[in-house]
Amino acid sequence: MSDAGASTALSSPVFQHFLVACSVAVIIAPFSYYMGIGARMLKLPQITGYLVSGIVCGPYLLGILSTESVVDLNIIEGACLSIIGLAAGAELHLSELSRSKKQVLGITFGISAVTWLFCYGALDYTSGLLPKLGELDAPHVVAVASLGATLMMARSPASAIAVLKEMDGKGPFSSLVMAVVVVKDVVVIIAYALNMEFIRVSILPSTTGSPHLLGMVLPLMSVMLSITVGLCGGLLLSMMLRPHSLLAAILPSMSPAATFKVKQLVILLVSTLIFNMAHYFDAEPLLACVTMGLFMVNRRHERADKEKEELHMMVSQIMSLTNVAFFGLAGASLKVLAMKDMFGAALLVFVVRLAAIFIGSWLGCYSTSTSAEYRRLFWMSMITQAGVAMGLARLTGTRFPDWGPHFQTYMMAIIMLNLMVGPPLFRQALVRVGEAKALMLPIKGSGVVAAQQLQLGSIIIKENGAGVSSSEGH
Repeated sequence: MSDAGASTALSSPVFQHFLVACSVAVIIAPFSYYMGIGARMLKLPQITGYLVSGIVCGPYLLGILSTESVVDLNIIEGACLSIIGLAAGAELHLSELSRSKKQVLGITFGISAVTWLFCYGALDYTSGLLPKLGELDAPHVVAVASLGATLMMARSPASAIAVLKEMDGKGPFSSLVMAVVVVKDVVVIIAYALNMEFIRVSILPSTTGSPHLLGMVLPLMSVMLSITVGLCGGLLLSMMLRPHSLLAAILPSMSPAATFKVKQLVILLVSTLIFNMAHYFDAEPLLACVTMGLFMVNRRHERADKEKEELHMMVSQIMSLTNVAFFGLAGASLKVLAMKDMFGAALLVFVVRLAAIFIGSWLGCYSTSTSAEYRRLFWMSMITQAGVAMGLARLTGTRFPDWGPHFQTYMMAIIMLNLMVGPPLFRQALVRVGEAKALMLPIKGSGVVAAQQLQLGSIIIKENGAGVSSSEGH
């Protein structure tokens, strides 16, 4: 009976689809990896190469990956997203943030609020001009515009760190940029969770007949549940990695390299478990993983600094692999012909976003008495988008099968424009403020305050640099 059951399971269509999909993924992974290296040689983020490889191998061009294969690999995509969320949370160091919290919070609020308002208007206008999205009723158009405007607030911490490492950027401007980037992405993930819950309560058909007041409370309850699940995951992971755990009792017989790999596997399994658990409870999986990462790097104990450094190293190496899979699958799922039709609308939203970031940065810097030079240049550091924005767009595409894939393609077109333009602008900003040490430029600023800010910048870049040593996916 057991043999017959096993044979039936192995011959089931689902298992066969998964086996074929995994085989194809293994075959195209080296191609995606070398495409990423090629993109880096062209001074582009590596994920650009991964996306291109996915598009080329996907069902809409060469057809190496079929539509069924892309769907069957959703479990791998969930594991990749869990690591992206964990890495985002692990970059938020509350001790460093507290030293310049007035500037960080003021600038973050200015950029986020203005970007959301401007992009909401642009997306509300352009959605009606696009295929499929233009057929939606008024409530769904509001949902599309709100979700899209939320994604437009996102900025890529990993890409920011990659540019800072390339230019050897150190100084008060660099430290302020990194703090705003990380805080803003956490804000985006929370705002996205609230958006998804409001859509579920107010737009999607409901058979529960729940009171309107309860419907308004449900989004906040979902966010709180996501945070709770993430805290439990952080506690579980810290217990498994601590020196006196059961895992530690097994590992002494292994070499240091093998021990490191086993710990990486534990991180991947626990983060994937938390991601799927949050999804099972209808919470927000990405927010749960962000909370887990935030908990891990902000715990206070005697081994805290060593544990944070080790966590960043392990997550960095995991992301170098998961980014190939995630962004390759994201490229394979893109509707290429639809993206071509959406280019004009995407370009309009891209230009509106640039204007919004410029105005929001200026207002945020002005309201916090930040220097006039920073008011002119800070917007140039806030353009690039990558892992978090793409991950949220992908989640929307899978959650709303009717209009979600078209929304995902539209967002990807805008994100790709931001990904191409953002890094060069950030490099130019570092040169103009004199913090591109790779070019042997002097750091501007004087006195004790500048020295303290420079030290803070060095700490942030050092602690986060390990998180992108071989990856630009977040």
